[in-house]
Amino acid sequence: MINMKKGSLLLSLLLVAALLLTGCSDAKKNKETSSKADSVAADTKKSEEGVIKILYGPGLCGIPLHIAKQLQFFEGEGLKEGVDYSYVTSSTTGVEMLSTKQADVTFGLVAGMLAPLDNGLEAKTVLGIHTGCIQLLAGKNSGITTIEGLKGKKIGIENVASSPHIIAQRALASAGIGTTGDNMQVEFVVFPKADLPVALKEGKVDAIAIGDPQASILAKDGDGISLFNSATSELLKDEYCCALWARNETIEKQPEKLAKIVTAIQKASVWIDQNKDLAAEIQLDNEWVVGELDVDQHTLKDYKYLPSVSGVETALTRNIKDMKDLGLIRKDTDADALAKSSFIKLDGVADDITGTITPPVDPKSQLK
Repeated sequence: MINMKKGSLLLSLLLVAALLLTGCSDAKKNKETSSKADSVAADTKKSEEGVIKILYGPGLCGIPLHIAKQLQFFEGEGLKEGVDYSYVTSSTTGVEMLSTKQADVTFGLVAGMLAPLDNGLEAKTVLGIHTGCIQLLAGKNSGITTIEGLKGKKIGIENVASSPHIIAQRALASAGIGTTGDNMQVEFVVFPKADLPVALKEGKVDAIAIGDPQASILAKDGDGISLFNSATSELLKDEYCCALWARNETIEKQPEKLAKIVTAIQKASVWIDQNKDLAAEIQLDNEWVVGELDVDQHTLKDYKYLPSVSGVETALTRNIKDMKDLGLIRKDTDADALAKSSFIKLDGVADDITGTITPPVDPKSQLK
């Protein structure tokens, strides 16, 4: 009888020990699962909290990036410099900065980004910024006064497949002048960008394709005759030439913060459209560009700083189809597929913004 009691007691003790071990094992598993979940959440939070690098340059048409920072539109969206965003600049191209992760967001011409995208650049456009900014100018002594007069002539460009080159080709094609490999009716000559005005003045070329403010300065000074202005021509005046681009990884890992950055630049753009003279003065006073105030103000008057999400999708698709027709992207490229993979609508970003925009700081306080 005593032995039976001892056996029962021993069995009970063994069962309790087993239950305790099972409980510890489950607790350990739950702790490990919880730890992994916490780690994933921490990684996600860390990613979302990472600093998004915005590439800026000294160009006149990049004024939304300058004004967004100068008038604290980013802070107006709850962002903090150095924690949520930072500004970077470089002499290398926006394409290279994006592809090497030295920048996460850049401002760039739609046409100039398409060949890199066709060749695998991991980026998308998220917002159309403005229209205009490239002109085709004939030399003042060339005797050329129309696009049709450029047939058989030399045209200076900064690079093959650059935005000015592509805009020139589209303008020429609209006038019935061949610019493709199997029907080239003009000669494109490459010069460093800084040398293009000199080449025009010295008659080394009959015309040049160049962006503002250089184009507007040449026209104002009488050194060039504007044959085509993308800001005012019927062909392109309503098409977004410049847009915001973001790396795919940034879009995937930091969508909320990216949306705030895009919204800040979008609001800055609309404010510029409503206050072009003052915006140009702030830009120049704070040394974002080097130029002449009257020229900058006159040039900006032709631009429409009315940013749009759907508008840039339209511009992207149109550019891709035109470039394929011109032989500037691969023949086997599916234009519709490339357009789809190169654009995204971010949650939290309005298609467009209407109404009067008030910046977070007094604009006049930024004048020197």
